[in-house]
Amino acid sequence: MVKDNFVQTFLESRLTTLHNASAPSVTNYKQKIIAFIVATVLISLLPILHIGVFYAKIWVPQKGYIDKRTCSNTCFDTIFRGSYENPGATPYKHVYFNATWQTSRIWIFTVVFILLAYESIKYLIPLMRRRKLRTSMFCLYLVNLYPHYYSWWSYFSYYNEDFYNYFKHHFMFTVTEIIATCIVLNLCNRKNEVVSWKVLAIVSINLMHILVSGLDQFVSHVLQGKGTNFQSARDIGLMIPDSLHVIIPIWQLFMSAKNREVRLNELCNREEIIMCIVFISIFTLIGRIM
Repeated sequence: MVKDNFVQTFLESRLTTLHNASAPSVTNYKQKIIAFIVATVLISLLPILHIGVFYAKIWVPQKGYIDKRTCSNTCFDTIFRGSYENPGATPYKHVYFNATWQTSRIWIFTVVFILLAYESIKYLIPLMRRRKLRTSMFCLYLVNLYPHYYSWWSYFSYYNEDFYNYFKHHFMFTVTEIIATCIVLNLCNRKNEVVSWKVLAIVSINLMHILVSGLDQFVSHVLQGKGTNFQSARDIGLMIPDSLHVIIPIWQLFMSAKNREVRLNELCNREEIIMCIVFISIFTLIGRIM
C-alpha cells in the first residue's frame, strides 16, 4: 500500500510538473500564431489598400484598361524565366522583374521591412494579451505605420526607377525613424519605465524631422499651397506622426513626474537636454544639406 501511494504521488508530481512546464509553451505558441496572423493580414493589406484602393479607385481612376491578350513588354530580360522565354516582345505577365542589382536591393529592403514589421507585432501581441500595453505609446506605433510604409515604397521606387536624388536624405529619416520606433516599442510595455532619455530621444528625432521636412516640403506644399493634392496629403500624413511623437512622449513624461510628485525638469538632466539640442541642430543641418 505504501509503495502504491508512493508511485501514485510520484506520477502525480511528474504530471503536474509536465503540465506546468508545457503551459507557458502552449501560451507562447498561441501568441506566435496570433502574431503571425495579425502580421500577415496587416502587411498584406497595406499594398492592397495603397495600390488597389487609393491609387486605382481614388488617385488615378482614369488609367486605361490593359488588354492582356494583345499587350507585350520589350524591356523584360526574361532571365528569371530561364529557358522558357527569351528577350523581345514578351506576352503579358502580372509581375515582371529583371535580374539586376537594383532588383536584389528591392528584395532586400522588402524582406527587412517585412521582418521588422513582424517582429514588432510579435512583441506587441503578448503585451496586449497580458494587458501590459501602454496605450499612448501603442498609438504612436500605429500612427507611424504610414511613414514606415512610405519609406519602403520610396526605396522600392528609387531602385525601380534609378532615381536617387532623395535617397540619402530619406535614408537618414528612415534610420532615425526606426530608432524612435524601437524606443516607442520598448515603452509600449508598462513594465518599462518612462524615463527622460527615452522621451528626449523620441522628441529630438521627430523635432529634427519636423524642422527638416517643414523647411523642405511642408511649408511649400501645404502652407503655401504649391503642392499637388497627393503631395499635400503625403506631407500631412508624415507631419502628423512626427508631431504626435513630440506631444505624446512629453505628456507621458509629465504624467510620470506628476505621479512621482516631482517637477518635470527634475526628471531631465542638463546634459541630456544639451545633447538633444546638439543632435537636433546637427542633424537638421545635415538633412538640409542632403
